[in-house]
Amino acid sequence: MSFDQKILVIRFSSIGDIILATSPLKTIRKTFPDAQINFLTLDNFAPLLEFHPDIDRLIPFSKNMSGLDLWGIADYIRKQKYSTIFDLHNSLRSNIITFRTTSPVLQLKKPRWKRFMLFQFHQNEFAEYFSTLKMYHEHLGDIWKVGDTIPGTSLIVTDHEKAKATELVNINDFITIIPGAAWGQKQWSAKKYAEFIQTVEKPVVLLGAKEDKICFKIAEKVPSVLNLAGKTSLRQAMAVLSNSFHVVGSDTGLTHAAEALGISVTMILGPTSPETGAGVHLDKSTNLETELWCRPCSQNGKLPCYRKTQVCMDSISVPDVIETMPMG
Repeated sequence: MSFDQKILVIRFSSIGDIILATSPLKTIRKTFPDAQINFLTLDNFAPLLEFHPDIDRLIPFSKNMSGLDLWGIADYIRKQKYSTIFDLHNSLRSNIITFRTTSPVLQLKKPRWKRFMLFQFHQNEFAEYFSTLKMYHEHLGDIWKVGDTIPGTSLIVTDHEKAKATELVNINDFITIIPGAAWGQKQWSAKKYAEFIQTVEKPVVLLGAKEDKICFKIAEKVPSVLNLAGKTSLRQAMAVLSNSFHVVGSDTGLTHAAEALGISVTMILGPTSPETGAGVHLDKSTNLETELWCRPCSQNGKLPCYRKTQVCMDSISVPDVIETMPMG
């Protein structure tokens, strides 16, 4: 196939942010249908984007790369003579990589001051309908204007992968729970998850990494649950999600993956909010949260709660989650 130009999109991490970047990626492809689009990301996250129709070439690299190696990638990028580079990360690493290029670079501008005011003084200066998808689009240059459509996120799972996931789970019409998160403050309690599992009529599958201890705590309380924590690759986890009836979980990458695969999600939000990049995007999905003066309190939920109890998570009940479940 012949291409009329080459375009580079940069987003290194993490799972959720890369998935959200597939929305502006779709806009870029729509604007430049005959371009060769390359996507630069970290190698451990590259499997997310396999088979994606809007990417012609994935360029993965290691996060443990030395400064000299990084400078070498910068030289490689310079030699590619991209017609446009869309830097959707804007980090020290992405700035080093684009420093030597003569290609025009359109770079994401992060709302650091607004976040500072929100977290430190609980003064929300974000627009009423702010979303990360819109923020990405606002930094695509002339190819998107306010009022234009913002496409949803998208990931691809093959029929073969879905069939293998069916063999792995061997359960029909199941709910997938993703209880883990990078920071414990973003996790609903194992006790409440166990109560939820015992309340719903459908079978439940747990997904997560082997480090997600909460999955194993839940499995101890409810032995009938299928705990796949630490037993799937990223692609296998995506395939399991694609076969799910519904997904319930934390503000974490795999819940965003479920939506990108067209599966409805109940996202339980505590210390994070849409202003921090959290939240669902499908109309059939639900943000489950309690409006409190103290939230959001940090960009990624890393900071420990400064209240006696973590009200933002503790106030969400099992019936609250049950009410968000789709019919069927």
